[in-house]
Amino acid sequence: MNIKPDCIACLLNQSLKVSKLLKLDDATSKQILDNTAQVLIDHDMKHTPPQLAKVIYQNISDISGEDDPVALAKERATKEALTVDTSFVHTIHDALKLSVIGNVIDFGSREQFDLNETIQSHFHQGFGIDDYAVFENELKEAKEMVIIGDNVGEHIFDKVLIETIRKYYDVKVYYFVRGKPIINDVTAKEAQVLENCAQVIDTGVATPGYDLAEANEGSKAIFDRSDIVLAKGMGNFESLYLATDRPVYFLFIVKCAVVAQAIGKEVKELIFKKG
Repeated sequence: MNIKPDCIACLLNQSLKVSKLLKLDDATSKQILDNTAQVLIDHDMKHTPPQLAKVIYQNISDISGEDDPVALAKERATKEALTVDTSFVHTIHDALKLSVIGNVIDFGSREQFDLNETIQSHFHQGFGIDDYAVFENELKEAKEMVIIGDNVGEHIFDKVLIETIRKYYDVKVYYFVRGKPIINDVTAKEAQVLENCAQVIDTGVATPGYDLAEANEGSKAIFDRSDIVLAKGMGNFESLYLATDRPVYFLFIVKCAVVAQAIGKEVKELIFKKG
């Protein structure tokens, strides 16, 4: 999914947020913003938001000297997620709902949501698009399944989802993570907590979305052969939607008008769409 003018403003806003998170001085903050603006000038509208974010965040790392500039936000998100009582999750559909609500933990999103408030307001709401019936039928026959992770903190609820699926179905789960820190996306470091229920796969991808052009051969082989692929979050949607011939389930909360327009839904709606 290619960028729109709204994405340009969002990426500039992210650069400012990172500068504030790192408590950079005004001169360094301006250098980062100038650099981001130049990246946006140099790239046309045929790129996806995750592709531009990769370049912008690498530049932020180079200027600030921080390999993982959003590390503090990731730590806070994980702590917050671990405080959530998940005892109300009993079914796979419940676990999908909690997992997608966890998608509000997103440093890169222009509109920010409160996690606990969203659980209270959205858990008993229906999905705007809900392909669960098809998903459940496929699970009955599936031997291998991929879940492409998105944000740190959210991965705690992905663990609940994986454990719930494996409670009902004998399916091997691969959990895909980014190849290096990018925004607040989950990497192998944070995903260690999932190793007792899934095989964590470092995809080699440095974009905040599973970009097939960047993925290593090992992850692509698993992606191609698995019976089910479930992609979490808008970054994976932006990277994979209409970019692959294989079926992919997209699980995310709509957090911007660009994606809302692309799928014909409203901001804050929960989406479980087979694409």
